[in-house]
Amino acid sequence: MRSILIAIFAMALILSPVLGWNGELCSNIKYQKSIEAVAISNSTIYASCSYREIARSPGGLIGIYYLGTTAAYSLNGSELWEVNSGFVVKLVPTDDGVLVGSMGGLIRLNRTGNYTGRFIPRYKLYDFTLNGNYVYVVSGEVFSSKERKGALYKLYLGNLSPMWSLNFQDTLDRVRVGKVIYVGSGYPSGFAGNFRFGSVYGVSPTGKILWEVKLGEWVRDMEIWRGYALVGTGYNGTGHILLIDDKGDILWNQTLFYVEDILVEGDTAYIGGYKKLAAVDLKDRKVLWELKMPYRVKVLALYKGKLLAGTGEFKVENSTVYSIGTLYVIDPRNGKVLNKISTGYVRSLAVGNGLIVVGTGSNIFMVLKESEVLPRSICGPGLLLLLIVLGKKLKKR
Repeated sequence: MRSILIAIFAMALILSPVLGWNGELCSNIKYQKSIEAVAISNSTIYASCSYREIARSPGGLIGIYYLGTTAAYSLNGSELWEVNSGFVVKLVPTDDGVLVGSMGGLIRLNRTGNYTGRFIPRYKLYDFTLNGNYVYVVSGEVFSSKERKGALYKLYLGNLSPMWSLNFQDTLDRVRVGKVIYVGSGYPSGFAGNFRFGSVYGVSPTGKILWEVKLGEWVRDMEIWRGYALVGTGYNGTGHILLIDDKGDILWNQTLFYVEDILVEGDTAYIGGYKKLAAVDLKDRKVLWELKMPYRVKVLALYKGKLLAGTGEFKVENSTVYSIGTLYVIDPRNGKVLNKISTGYVRSLAVGNGLIVVGTGSNIFMVLKESEVLPRSICGPGLLLLLIVLGKKLKKR
């Protein structure tokens, strides 16, 4: 009888979740804020809290300031450092620290949070990507329905010094490197505006515009597949996915939905967007499955064979903004929902080291152990071994 009780107790330990921890930034800020970027690298977790501050001058002019902070934490939740970083749109860990892309510019921080490089673009920074020893940065601004400006920069990763720059009469919001440098224009995921526009440009390694494909919808996200650009668009509740080669030819144009995030794994792309999630076969050019969701699918990640979909929305009641949403665990083969966790609006997501970091539409980010999120089989190896041992003990009696 005692062996059975021990077995039941051990089984409970195996099946019970291991709690993680929550982090909090911008606690003293009165404006609406959100964790727009998170990242994991080795033994460090990075998180950025971003917000807009609106200031009115005595003359009635309104100024909008894009502000925020970035902090680093140990895996157990101890804060290592925190710096002012502006409104951060992307974090990318490096060998000796982290690259922080804010709307005001790109900064490089070492492991102790000290600045080792800084680059300020001409317009708002919306995206950047690494390629070898170089960083490509895009920035843009919308001044009116007829006037838009943007720029593409190639920087040296070591100290973020510029190698070359290229000006556009367009608002650039995405950049990826494949067989050529692909640059998208529009409002990226997380932003919106009143004017309809959008293009994809091909740029040579030396900074020459090779071609332009006009889409007429904002480029919301863009990733690379076999050297080509997989583009997700959105405008007025609708959107497409397009596959564009290095010559500027459209190989595939599929009406889908308003796109927010693209994740490419092998020959499959997972597309998240307005209240929908889909998997597409890029080789055969077909939709494999599509799943309706209660909220906007803002961000995606693959972890240990499972697809994580961060969803949510901002809801306003009595002048108060509420962050509501759910983190879904999905079987990537068929779109079956395996688990869901109430988190609030998921604005950013990072995975690694047995952890899942969720940046929410408030000033809180959640660090979850994989055992809290990923479904586990009751016939796992630990439980199976336990039952074998128990069986042997019962036989001896």
